[in-house]
Amino acid sequence: MDASRQPLASLPCLGIVLGLFCLLLFSPAAQADRSVLTQQLEHRRWAHNDDSPSQIGALAETRDGYLWLGTHDSLYRFDGFKFTGYHTPNGRDLGIVSSLLTSHVGLWVGQRNGRIRLITSEEEPPVTFDLGRGVIYALAQTADGRVWAAANDGLMRFDGKHWEQLGSVDGFLGSNAYSLFVDSSDRLWVADEQRLYYLQPGTKMLRDSGIRSNRTRQMSQAPDGALWLIEGDHEILLRIETDNPQQQATRIPVGEPVNAMLFDQYGYLWLSTAGGGLLRVTNPNDYGSEGFNSSERFSSRDGLSSDFTRSLFEDSEGSLWIGTHNGLDRLRERFLLPAGFPANAQNLALAADDQGNLWAGSSNLPVMRLNEDGLHYLALRTPVSAISKAPNGSVWLAGPEGIWRSIDDQMQKISALPVERELDSSVRTLLIDHQDTLWLSLNRQGLYVLRQGQWQRLPAPTNNPAQLMPVSSGLAPDGRRWFGYRDNLLVSHDDQGEHHWSDTDGLDIGHVTAMAHLSSHSWFGGQRGLARFDGTRFTTLPLPDNGLFDNIYAIIPVASEHGEDLWVQGKGGIFQLPAEEIEQALKTSQHHIIYRTYDLQGGLANDPQQVLALPTAALTTQGKLWFVTRQGVVGLDPDRAIQKSTPPKVRIESMVVDGEAISLKTPPTLSASSKRLAIGYGALSLSTPEGLHFLYRLDGFDNDWHSAGRQREATYTGLPAGDYRFRVRALNQRGIASEQDAELSFSIDQVFYRHPLFILAVVLVMLVMLHLLYRSNMQRASERLRTRLEERHDERERIARELHDTLLQGVQGLMLHVQAAADSLPADQPARSKLENALDRADQVIAEGRDRVRNLRHIQDASADLPKTLRELKHLHGHTDIGYHVDIEGIPCPLHPVVHDELCQLAREAVSNAFRHAMASSVHVQLDYNPRQFSLRISDDGQGIPTKHQQSDESVDHWGLRGMYERAAKIGAILNIESTPGHGSQVQLSLAGSLAYHQPQPRAKRWLQWKRFAKSSPP
Repeated sequence: MDASRQPLASLPCLGIVLGLFCLLLFSPAAQADRSVLTQQLEHRRWAHNDDSPSQIGALAETRDGYLWLGTHDSLYRFDGFKFTGYHTPNGRDLGIVSSLLTSHVGLWVGQRNGRIRLITSEEEPPVTFDLGRGVIYALAQTADGRVWAAANDGLMRFDGKHWEQLGSVDGFLGSNAYSLFVDSSDRLWVADEQRLYYLQPGTKMLRDSGIRSNRTRQMSQAPDGALWLIEGDHEILLRIETDNPQQQATRIPVGEPVNAMLFDQYGYLWLSTAGGGLLRVTNPNDYGSEGFNSSERFSSRDGLSSDFTRSLFEDSEGSLWIGTHNGLDRLRERFLLPAGFPANAQNLALAADDQGNLWAGSSNLPVMRLNEDGLHYLALRTPVSAISKAPNGSVWLAGPEGIWRSIDDQMQKISALPVERELDSSVRTLLIDHQDTLWLSLNRQGLYVLRQGQWQRLPAPTNNPAQLMPVSSGLAPDGRRWFGYRDNLLVSHDDQGEHHWSDTDGLDIGHVTAMAHLSSHSWFGGQRGLARFDGTRFTTLPLPDNGLFDNIYAIIPVASEHGEDLWVQGKGGIFQLPAEEIEQALKTSQHHIIYRTYDLQGGLANDPQQVLALPTAALTTQGKLWFVTRQGVVGLDPDRAIQKSTPPKVRIESMVVDGEAISLKTPPTLSASSKRLAIGYGALSLSTPEGLHFLYRLDGFDNDWHSAGRQREATYTGLPAGDYRFRVRALNQRGIASEQDAELSFSIDQVFYRHPLFILAVVLVMLVMLHLLYRSNMQRASERLRTRLEERHDERERIARELHDTLLQGVQGLMLHVQAAADSLPADQPARSKLENALDRADQVIAEGRDRVRNLRHIQDASADLPKTLRELKHLHGHTDIGYHVDIEGIPCPLHPVVHDELCQLAREAVSNAFRHAMASSVHVQLDYNPRQFSLRISDDGQGIPTKHQQSDESVDHWGLRGMYERAAKIGAILNIESTPGHGSQVQLSLAGSLAYHQPQPRAKRWLQWKRFAKSSPP
């Protein structure tokens, strides 16, 4: 190994020189002077590039949580993200605003033109009072509800209906009123050109305090009750003991013009100056003849939008707002305090030893150590990409130039890397086990183990090129070595060998990039969240699917009063997962875990061209947490009590449907053609608007709440028609939820072809059409069948005519010839007797033939008397003890001749079967003359029809079943024969009325039949 690769610790002279150089280069004296305020307070500004108004002269917070800004331009509203200019309903600006006052009725706005406006809502026009008194310098409200105005031309009072001017009869002797203030005792203080008045509660007369102040610009009260005033020349402050207002005020010079002052919740005095930025006096009562003994300045050098500061205001959450000449600034207590590492340090990796030291290695600076004595630079200047704490408490560092470990305050080189230095040979992770064995992962090289001074390369766990080397590692309390790989793979090494863990064991976090091991379980973090390992299987912690918990870099368990909190650093920032929330989420996967946000910037201060340095977080023995962020290394005390925070005020701001904004004054009804619906929402948390996260759901569509993170819009596409209610809930940085969900009800019209009435109409039309089609088909079938019946009837008449005209007439003529022949024979001739007998028989045959012909041609005359025909069938049995009944329903009407004939023959067969074969003791025949359908039912209590005869297709002459079916088919009837052996039988025939009846029934009779049918129909 050449000299250039020797450890720096082996070159004492060079190390000493480099160490001195680093101490000089990176000492606090060498760095740019930074305000103490920037270390304690977090600063945010909004300037012209952020659409912030300028020349902000008045600030106020209304009860709904908005911050209102009075400027030389107009009135603006600020929600923590955007500025919205106030316009009257007719679209006009208010003009120059000089003062603001919030009350339970709304926002009072004092203007330079002498007008006072009361804004109760944005939808209603403001109530305008034109006092004509010049500039309205100040507004105040006393406990009795009266509003007071200090105007350029006097003192005004509002009694609820009218403004009235106060004069000498009221104790006010001045011509102008410049300032108003209501103290903690509800005492009203008024300043004119040179006097200071006060009004005790319950009195009507102002009293002169005896204090002389030249055109007092502002008054404020300190926590000790003292009243402070800014004199007109702006460079002198007056302090007055309110318990004894008759004594002279103490004058405190400031040395520069003061525009406004404010005492914050901690008792600090803030002064805005004209050109000097912002002053903070931590002990206002510590002053001398030359002014305050100590003060801190925050100016444009520290990021203030302008050194010309004007109004000051402390909101309900304790944030300080500063209106300046160029914009708006906010100062709030910094929860994450900077560690003090150099701002230019790149790719930091952190570790804490057992002595409470915080070690940091970077890619461009010497190794650093931070303790109670401050920041120390070591003589070792080498790129570091991985740090690890050994079980014995020492700290090990690794980089492209080798591996070192700490020995007291020194660094000792252990070894060079197992491969020649290459561009991609950066150290990914470093682990030292209980046997002081070194495990080293090199990028695109693999996993190596250093035993007895020799490097050994371990085989890759799989053939997947992405799993060549681990990207994270950790040592469990039981001595097991854990290594996390890409693509959802964990590998553990112990005395039993190597074990692989993947999705088959419940692991589902993607690339395994972080881990933390405890005695009873372990936590693993990765590309897709967190998983808990109980020694056998992994359980995924159901975190919000909002992108904030993607790519977890560090996991630190910290004991709390409820168990074990998890501090997680991921792509979205630093989060605290409370123990009770973790347990609830592990029990119920649908539980929306409430987390606390502590770093709102997200990401790490790493060069994107370099491999991520690990670890990015550490816990010291003093219990302090340190994290690497874009803003450097920051720390916090997890045992520190969570500050009180007001719940955010959530609201729904907009609805956009297919690119068109929808008014929300009334619940909107959207057209059926709506495709894409976007609902914008927000919440008011002036101090930490970027720390808000949201939950929303759409009742009527969503089954559960969606965790939206910091997203402020919900989008739905293709919503079906119906009624919906959108609800949104906000949680602030501390995990406190909004007291009430914001709701928006709306509905989507049904597409006409999906409307229930339209569908019902279509169904009805289809049913009617199907019915008509069925009726038409039935009518055509009936007509065809009726045509065939008519043809049969015509054929019978033709046959009757032929028989009458040919056969009967011929026979009759023949009989005449035979009669003539018989008459020619003597009477005693035997032949004559035989011929006369034959002629007698022929007369009988002709009579029978004539009867048959008459029946063929005139059967319709008997078709109306089917019941009589059926009653005559009782002669088929020769026993008087057999019951035979014929019942009629409806009004009998003539049947079609062919139908009548077939029905008679079919009924004769059925009755005959019941008498002769079934041995029935009772036969019941029922006729139903329904206009829609004619039916014939013949039932008996006999032996029934054998099953083999019911199912057989062969001819059974003595039963005649086939003939009955054939007769029914000929006339288009439906025949159903039901029989159970030993329990009688039933013959049921039904025929459409259009086929059965010879002529249509009269309308009245048909109506009666329909009425009877409706009453007799089953429900």
